[in-house]
Amino acid sequence: MDFDLKERVRTASDIVEVIGAHLELQPQGRAFVARCPWHNDKRPSLQVNPQRQTWKCWVCNIGGDIFSYVMQRDGVDFGEALKSLAEKAGIEYQTSGRGKAAPGSPDDKAALRAAVKFAAQAYFDHLESDPSAETQAARDYLALRGINDENRKRFLIGYSPEQWSWLLDLARKQGHGPEVLRAAGLAVQRQSNNGHYDLFRGRLMFPIHDMQDHAISMGGRIIPGGDPDKAGAKYINGPETLLFSKSKQLYGFNLARTAIQKSGHVLVMEGYTDVIAARQAGIEPVVAVLGTALGENHIEILRRFVDRVVLVLDGDEAGRKRADQVLELFVGANVDLRIITLPGGADPADFVAEHGREALEALAESAPDALDHKLANLIEGIDLTRDTHQATTALKKMLEVIAGGGNRNQLRTGQMLLRLSRTFGFPADDLRTQLDQEISRKSQRYVPPPERMTVREAVTLPKVAAPIRLQTLSGVERELFEIMIEQPELAAMALENVDAAWLHTDTAKLLLAVYRDLELEGRDLDFNSVLNAIDSEPLKNQLVTLDATIQRRADFVLPPLGERYVELLKRFQATQSRVDSRRKLARLESQDLDDDEATMLLQNIIDAQRIQQGLKNNT
Repeated sequence: MDFDLKERVRTASDIVEVIGAHLELQPQGRAFVARCPWHNDKRPSLQVNPQRQTWKCWVCNIGGDIFSYVMQRDGVDFGEALKSLAEKAGIEYQTSGRGKAAPGSPDDKAALRAAVKFAAQAYFDHLESDPSAETQAARDYLALRGINDENRKRFLIGYSPEQWSWLLDLARKQGHGPEVLRAAGLAVQRQSNNGHYDLFRGRLMFPIHDMQDHAISMGGRIIPGGDPDKAGAKYINGPETLLFSKSKQLYGFNLARTAIQKSGHVLVMEGYTDVIAARQAGIEPVVAVLGTALGENHIEILRRFVDRVVLVLDGDEAGRKRADQVLELFVGANVDLRIITLPGGADPADFVAEHGREALEALAESAPDALDHKLANLIEGIDLTRDTHQATTALKKMLEVIAGGGNRNQLRTGQMLLRLSRTFGFPADDLRTQLDQEISRKSQRYVPPPERMTVREAVTLPKVAAPIRLQTLSGVERELFEIMIEQPELAAMALENVDAAWLHTDTAKLLLAVYRDLELEGRDLDFNSVLNAIDSEPLKNQLVTLDATIQRRADFVLPPLGERYVELLKRFQATQSRVDSRRKLARLESQDLDDDEATMLLQNIIDAQRIQQGLKNNT
């Protein structure tokens, strides 16, 4: 990774601003503290150091720099974190596969984000202040659905007037051209190619944000009771753009991420108002799909943060069908997928309004997994001991569903077969045989899709390194690196005088190697340079922990660094002298030496012991 690009992005980014955008920071001396989102934090234990641009949670024992925080927060790798922060800072981040887009063009993501952000604020301001009867009807509908002002502002809900070019005219005055609005999914080109018109007209507007809080698209809902000839679809989302893909985005995720990580589960709903109603009732780990069924991409995103996903479906017939559609996701994905079908045909917003938060949370807690949900629906009203044909049909359908997930997880498949065996009274081995036959039939019918990348592209993909397990630094190692952090001038001296063989742990050897690499490249050996050169997150955490320890004991009176460094070298040399003496004694005892060699070796051992005793007396 480009060292200079990392440093430019780090310098242009403020860790206090990035962390403070999602957590409530409280000043504590020269630093800040916040409640850690990754454990049930009773009092603020996540510390943010604005001078070092680092963070640390002592309870979780995690920490690092601004890149580490974004990686931990968003569940992404370093490349994605760097890209996100670079874009936020306005620094060009160019991949090899695509040329640079002209600033302000329809291919410029920054221009598209600016246009969507402008539109979201314009729609919100219009709903907030426009006195017309049309806009008042939108406010009345929100009040009818029980959405209060606090949540209207939290989700930035707005209104698009029933006009063909209201947004286009307003945007043009602010420098956002029609081509950019069209590329951002906000405007449509007329069939005659003669100009553009607004995509959203006469609708409540719901901005859609990505995990980094960028507005990337809009969704609109018609106001009930309006002109049916102008209504169109009940809900519409913006089209696929460079910023937005509905199969890879979840509504409300930016606001729910911290609660999702803390609770260990997430409720997935089907509409904007469902999410808003749940949040208003106090249920925070909640998101919604965007006009599409829950899919593999959604599951992959959620798996970064939780093991348990609860899909909350309307209790109508359409909701039951959607439950069947996601069952194969449960079979194939390594995730605990649960399904709630709400009683009485209710949607989540109505259910929460009528029964309250506790009722929905109780349903989520006791929700069956997708397999049990499907099985319960299939065998409802069937006497499994007498209705042989219906029971066999239900079992065959279950095996077909399980076969759809292949045999990717043998343990999970085995557990599902045992459950079917207990339910239908068939031996598990017989069910396994039938399942293998069904998988074989499916594979014969399956035609693989065309390859999406060439062999050259595949072999040049970056390899993901296995996580490094680091040992705890010994006392003398910890003191060495604390001195090197406190005074970089002594770091250069340490590299000349400290032999890597003196270090006991791989952690210390890796950290020393980083310092040596920086010195060979002619770079500074200060804390920020070392932090920027480390790619391993665990090693980065070790460095930040050392630095945080130094800061915490700032009020203690310690000997001058120079004296501490000299004493430390003596301890290293004494330790190494003892190691050498043991090696020489072992060689002496091997009896492979002649008399002269043995005498010389013994004298060396005696001299080393005298040196060691002298060092001890001097200390």
